[in-house]
This record gives sequence, C-alpha cells and structure tokens, in this order.
Amino acid sequence: MGMSDLRIADPQRRDRLLMLNAIAILLLTLLGQAGESLGMDRQLRTSTAKRRVHSIFRQGCLLYDLIPTMPENRLRPLIEKHTSLLGQNHLFIRAFRLP
Repeated sequence: MGMSDLRIADPQRRDRLLMLNAIAILLLTLLGQAGESLGMDRQLRTSTAKRRVHSIFRQGCLLYDLIPTMPENRLRPLIEKHTSLLGQNHLFIRAFRLP
C-alpha cells in the first residue's frame, strides 16, 4: 500500500489512515457486488468473455468512476442495491452503530 514510502510519526494518525483505507475498500467492494448482482458487469468486460474479468473491488472502482455520467435509470437501482448490501453487512453496522 505504499507504506514504506511514507513517514508518519504519529501511530494514531497512521491507524486512522489505514481505517479510512479499509472503509473505502469495503464500500468499493460492495459497490462492485451490487453492480454484478444487477448485471452491470457485462458492460465492464468484452462481449466475448463469459467469466468474471475484473475482481469485485475493481468493478466497484470502475462503477464509481462511471457514477457522474450514469443515467438515473441505471444509477438508482445500483445505489439501492448498494444500500441494501451495506445494511446486510454486520461489521459495517456495528462499526458505525447503525439502527
């Protein structure tokens, strides 16, 4: 993760940065999972490939990049599915004390 190139004197700051990184990875992975469950992964790969070409995390990164230009009829189901998956993630719920 490039930590060997960094000099962070405060261990608490380092831990906060790693926690933010872990949360970002979780959110992007769940976005990729949501997109794959809705069949959006077909637009992210070549038309001849039948199997998963990109990891779910990578799919999440690609979908995140597409969100600003995504039409609302494709964006709304993606966000709803992502929200649903977040609600099913017990670790996320416990970490942020969601109802």
